[in-house]
Amino acid sequence: MATLTLAGLSLIAVTGGSAAQTTVDHLTAPAGIGEYEWALGIGRILEKNSEILRSKPQPTQGYVYNLRFAIGADQRQNLVFNTDPISPWLASTKQSPFKDGLGTLEIRALMNATWPIWMLATADPDINTPEDLVGHTVALGPKAGTATVMAEETLKALGIFDKVNLQYLSFGDIFSGLQDGTIDVGLVLSWYNAADKKVGVVPGILNLEQTGRNFHIVPWTEEALRKTHDERGVPYHILKIPAGTLPIQDGDVTLYANPDFVAVDATFPEDLAYEFVRQTLAHLKEINAAGGLGVLFTPAFLPYGLTEKLHPGAARAYREAGLIQ
Repeated sequence: MATLTLAGLSLIAVTGGSAAQTTVDHLTAPAGIGEYEWALGIGRILEKNSEILRSKPQPTQGYVYNLRFAIGADQRQNLVFNTDPISPWLASTKQSPFKDGLGTLEIRALMNATWPIWMLATADPDINTPEDLVGHTVALGPKAGTATVMAEETLKALGIFDKVNLQYLSFGDIFSGLQDGTIDVGLVLSWYNAADKKVGVVPGILNLEQTGRNFHIVPWTEEALRKTHDERGVPYHILKIPAGTLPIQDGDVTLYANPDFVAVDATFPEDLAYEFVRQTLAHLKEINAAGGLGVLFTPAFLPYGLTEKLHPGAARAYREAGLIQ
């Protein structure tokens, strides 16, 4: 099912009578978007400070790939993987590419990774509502990506999915296409810390602002987002983003977020889950200083919204830190 070769899935004895050391593989996301980079930081922190745990972060094709690998893995006690609510939802409903469902995998959370907030951007002054998209070229992300699934389902809830000309591009190509005018509207994102209302703006958004053209967000309607969530079953979070939060924002907008998190299987050892979270909390300043998405990490954000699906080891670390009950 998956082709990634995982190495180091074994217990490494530590000399001097100390406890055994476990090395876990951490499947992150494509290199360059920020997740692999902060995972490297956690790996270095564990190497310097933990007697029992080491991690090997690995860049991957993305969350669909990560979940497919985790479902098919024979050994999950040494596997950490970044995921989101959408991929497991696709698997639980046996939608493509998860025709066999989740199998025996039981997903538990260690910590939030980031919350990407998704929006449609355009420079066309005549496109200001979803209804204005009809007849225009709208570029979504890669065809198999969870970001594209969410946008497609929202367009269906609006009743305009078959009335727009869809293209499926990489997000780098979407930003380029918006600037050179080859697409009318593009799906873009920024990063969000929902606990502390901190936003990390991606460079592509800043580039749109700096063109001097009137790029703006085409706001979703709350009715469409509620319909997508409640009736179509898409488990994204609906957020109201106050005016002045994003560079190309004009007034308050209602958007949706896909809360990405670091996950393990229910069989993942409790002491290792505890150690992963404990060491991350203890060294957040180092992760913040490393830049990238790590600058958004705060103590309150790491367990935010995850209480019901936390791994017991992670929950213990958060309780000790006074972050959850």
